[in-house]
This record gives sequence, structure tokens and C-alpha cells, in this order.
Amino acid sequence: MGHECQGPGIKVLRWRIHLAEYDYEIVYRRGSQNTNADALSRIGSVVSKEDDRSDEFDEDRKRQILYEFHDAPVGGHRGMNKTYRAIKSQYFWPNMRREFEEYLKECRSCQVNKMLTPKHKAPIEITTIAEHPFDKCYLDIVGPLPVTQGNNKYILTFQDDLSKYVVAVPIGQQDAETVARPFVANIVLKYGTPSILHTDQSANFVSEVFRNTCKIHKIKKIQSTAFHTESQGILERSHRVLAEYLRHYVNEGQTNWDEWVPFATYVYNTTVHSATGFTPSELLFGRQSTLPSALKKAA
Repeated sequence: MGHECQGPGIKVLRWRIHLAEYDYEIVYRRGSQNTNADALSRIGSVVSKEDDRSDEFDEDRKRQILYEFHDAPVGGHRGMNKTYRAIKSQYFWPNMRREFEEYLKECRSCQVNKMLTPKHKAPIEITTIAEHPFDKCYLDIVGPLPVTQGNNKYILTFQDDLSKYVVAVPIGQQDAETVARPFVANIVLKYGTPSILHTDQSANFVSEVFRNTCKIHKIKKIQSTAFHTESQGILERSHRVLAEYLRHYVNEGQTNWDEWVPFATYVYNTTVHSATGFTPSELLFGRQSTLPSALKKAA
């Protein structure tokens, strides 16, 4: 009795017969550089990843995927290109980009909460770029904001210069002691000690308490002057992104924004940054973060 072709072997044979009709040369390209994959490559990827189950992508399955990658808290109502890239890394179906564009046009939350990009921007100040994560970092405070049910009124924000990784911690006060404690607990003890820390000249950052905190941990602290507000400029974009995210999900009284801060930073850190071409999480940890997905089937 002859052996029956089963499993992926028959699929590979079909592709081999089909490709034999073409004159082509196979050239290796790293996955991170293969951003212009053609339809044939994507179809091949779907065959291997989805086991040729194209029938699973009906009008309800697609909307579930679009909702999770855009509307859900781990989607964060990101823009067209960033959301499409995130979906494309895991799914593909014909006319996917056009369908997502139509879906995005119908998003009422984006229409209401998205901020318009200013036409005139301040000139970019060229500075020395760090060579390693946490060589140079920035620290700032956002607020005052509406007081939450957890009695938080400010956000302590921290960003690594190289990876663009952001840490945001809701705090109740902005005095030096209140700032120093979450800085050590949420940044130093979790990610390590930054070599250089840029801040502005706010009283909480220039106080003896905070200076001693940096001295104990051997952190070189640099204060921006009025003419070189580097730390504010670096974090300004991050603040806008976080604020835009929060507007999509906070309650009407804005008293629960502190509950959404971890989601906002997760979305920021898992979105490709325009300055680096990578996600901050990928640059810091050496791999892409896997999106928590209710749509994925258990192995």
C-alpha cells in the first residue's frame, strides 16, 4: 500500500510546482529588514502560521481582530500605520489594509480624542545619543491632574534616551521625598541605575533629598537650563501620547486615569518608535512583547 501524502508536505509540493513556472533567485533577508514582503510571502506565512485556515477570517472574526488591536486597552487607538503593522505581524487576509482604513474612519473615539499635530514645531536640538540603555535618561512630572479615587494627582515620567522606553508612575504629591521613593522603587530597583539623569530645575528635583538619592546610587544628575530644556523636549512627545491614550478610556469625571496608566505605557513601549524603527520594549529586552490576546487559541 502506498504512503498517502499528509500534513504540510503536500502544501510544500504545491508551492514547489507553482514556483517552478517562474525564473527567480532566492536572497536571504533578515526578518527585521523584510518590511516590504510581497503578497506571496505573506500568503506563505499565513499557510505556516494559520495552517491554511483562511475560512476563519469571516466579517465577525476580522472585526474582533481589528477591535483588539485598535480599540481595546492593549491596542490604545494607535494610528493607521502603527496598528496595521501590529496586525500584520500576526494576521493576513486579502484587502486587509483597506478594510482597516474603513474601520478606522468609523472610530468615534479617535475622531473625538485625537489631537491635531501642530504645523510649526520647535527646531530639534541635536544632542549626544547614548550607546547603551540607561546611559542617559530623563525624568519629569506631569500635573496637576484631576484627583483620582486613589488620591493620585501627578504622574512621574521616566524615559530612556536610547530605547525610548517609558515608565510612568501615578503619585499623590510632588515633593522631593514623594518623588524619590517611587523613582527608586519603580525604576532603579526594576531596571537598574541610570548613568546620567536629566531633569528640569523644579524644586523637587534640585532639593537636597533628591540630590542625595542620586548620590547614593551614583547617578550623575544634570539639570536643564531655561535655554536648554532638553528633558522637557524629550518627554513632551511621550506625554502627548500618554494623554491621548488616557482620553479614550477614562471615566467622565476623570477620576480613574491612574488605573489606565500601566496600559498606556504598555501600548507606548510596544509600538514602533519613529526615531528608532523598533519598539522600545524590543530594544530594551531584546525581543518583541507578545500582545495579550483573547483571540489566540491555546496551544
